[in-house]
Amino acid sequence: MESRIPEIPPQAASLTNGENAKDSMNLLLAQIEQQTHDTKTLRFEIPKERQLRAKPGQFLTFQWTIDGQRLMRSYTISSSAIHGNYVEITPKRMENGCVSVFLNERAKPGMRVEARGPYGQFYFDETVHKSIVLIAAGSGITPMISMLRYIDGLKLATQVTLLYCVRTRADIIFQNELERLGTSVPNFKYEVCLSRPEPTWKGHSGRLTGEFVSQHVIDLVSPTFFLCGPNGFMDNARQILSTLGVDPDRILQESFGETKRSTESRPQEARPAETVVFIHSQKVCQASAESTLLDLAEKNGVQIPFGCRQGLCGTCATRVLSGTVEMDVEAGLTAQQKTAGYVLPCVSRTSGTVVVAA
Repeated sequence: MESRIPEIPPQAASLTNGENAKDSMNLLLAQIEQQTHDTKTLRFEIPKERQLRAKPGQFLTFQWTIDGQRLMRSYTISSSAIHGNYVEITPKRMENGCVSVFLNERAKPGMRVEARGPYGQFYFDETVHKSIVLIAAGSGITPMISMLRYIDGLKLATQVTLLYCVRTRADIIFQNELERLGTSVPNFKYEVCLSRPEPTWKGHSGRLTGEFVSQHVIDLVSPTFFLCGPNGFMDNARQILSTLGVDPDRILQESFGETKRSTESRPQEARPAETVVFIHSQKVCQASAESTLLDLAEKNGVQIPFGCRQGLCGTCATRVLSGTVEMDVEAGLTAQQKTAGYVLPCVSRTSGTVVVAA
């Protein structure tokens, strides 16, 4: 049986035009630089007709085509936001990461890729953040280096402390750049901590501890703290900062990857399928009780850009035109988006008939 798209009032329909996602950009891979044994920086040229208005710490969502398969992945911008003609990402090779292995082993200059963005609520704003502490592990340094390059490029007076944790000296991403910034940025200091140091290492060793933080961060009241790294690392860092008395409102963190979905409050008995209308895609779909809006969109070929799938990054923010939607978390939405009726499809479930601007 064919389902009919319900009529939407003209004033509501006009709000949906082109607002679900920024237009994609066709980027050209122009340059590749080896950073470490398992990390490379890829520089992409931005089309002359486009302007990338990124904030330091934000990311792009790419649509890669690898061996005939289309794969969507998000990567933090590692270049400074002041550059308008190119953008850089620095993917770390993950053993079972299809895209990261491709980018580190097979990507060549001349390759083109579609990208959308920038996205993310995790960014440095010089009008708000006068003093910042950056705590990173592994490839979590990528948004931090973007912030540092931005501060350096604009010659800002921001007070910056970076605490960077990696396994060995060979795993220090942007080592030369950090040394350069250490002399170029007057109010910047950084410390590297190795969990598996070689005998000749004279710096800090072990894991992130309260003692290490308090030794290098004298002021725990004024700064905004930015955390980026594996989830376990960030959980530990947040706990350390909490123990040291840092206000939770001054702790920002970036996170990517799947998360376990909460089903604690949802009864398991059978429930009728919900109807979701994707108004831009002209599709009417039936959703199960446990299906998120993003799950449903993917199954039915509706394009909604996404990043973390945890409701944190805000990439998938989409307006609901009518109906009831429940979100597990709202962290990825701004106050303005909430007021305007946006939801995060990756952590949203519907009740009854819902019309979505996608």
